Amino acid sequence: MIGSGPAALAATGWTVETIPQTGNSTVLLGASARTSTDAWAVGQQFAGAGQAPPPPVSYRWNGATWSLVPTPTLGVSSALRGVSASTATDAWAVGFSLIGRRTFATLMEHWTGSAWSVNSSLVVTGEAAELTGVVDLSPTNAWAVGQGGTGGLLENWNGATWSSVALPDPNFVPGSGQSISASSASDIWVVGSTVNPTTGTSAGEALHFDGVSWSVVPMPLGGSAVTDIAPGDAWAVDGASIEQWKDNAWSVVPSPTPGADLGLTGIAGRGPDDVYAVGDNIPSVNGGTVQGVILRWNGISWSTDNDPTDGSYSPLFGAAAVSGAANEWAVGTLSNTSLILSHP
Repeated sequence: MIGSGPAALAATGWTVETIPQTGNSTVLLGASARTSTDAWAVGQQFAGAGQAPPPPVSYRWNGATWSLVPTPTLGVSSALRGVSASTATDAWAVGFSLIGRRTFATLMEHWTGSAWSVNSSLVVTGEAAELTGVVDLSPTNAWAVGQGGTGGLLENWNGATWSSVALPDPNFVPGSGQSISASSASDIWVVGSTVNPTTGTSAGEALHFDGVSWSVVPMPLGGSAVTDIAPGDAWAVDGASIEQWKDNAWSVVPSPTPGADLGLTGIAGRGPDDVYAVGDNIPSVNGGTVQGVILRWNGISWSTDNDPTDGSYSPLFGAAAVSGAANEWAVGTLSNTSLILSHP
């Protein structure tokens, strides 16, 4: 169990971080890193039968330890699925709240250096309404993506309020993970898929922002999560597949498929030769415990890193890294407790 001390896997250097637990079943769904001494992880916690729904969960890294940071009590089931910070005193976390039997509302929370608070300048409701990803570029410029009641959502923060931005393809739906990433304010990617309204068929698609306008970019398979390493170098994952943006096109890059049901849900990197993808799988076609999986790109090929959780239930849902940082991060759940892995 996490909390009893870190356990390292010598072959890869991945370590289970010792972190405070919430006392509830908890899953971490998203993470971001700004510097070696400033990173965030967010997610959802679940109360027992008859208990009031607990608020979403957030953790912060200060360069030495992870600590729990309270989030507002909402009184309804809720989760934070993505997080991003532009400074130590400016961060956004996004997700959803369940406000009715089958009605959800998008959720945005803002960190100003001392506490999280709910921002309600733009709330979308619907049967599938949620925000899944956010990128915070400055206190006056942030972007968020997700789904509304009738399709994909693309939203922009200008320092005072959030507003909806028209999608260049009205049939585009962002991926279910951290499907937005930026290397700068003039190089932003969103990955997902588009649906042909006539035939109902789905195709992979990405959106790109060049600082002025959004454009549609085809993808072979689409994506659930993306990381923008630098202009001309981005990566996306979708199920068991990995795609790279290079030479002005997205293409599938061969990668291992460990286990019997690989699902990649997060991707991050510190540079063009240091990228990793995280997710989960089951050991064989005969089933077994769902386990975390980590794949690594060394600039030439992808290989498998084994996570250090000894075969326990340990799916991973998010990854976070930044150029020059001391650690790479992966987050998820370990036997229904908060799980954060680190790699030097």
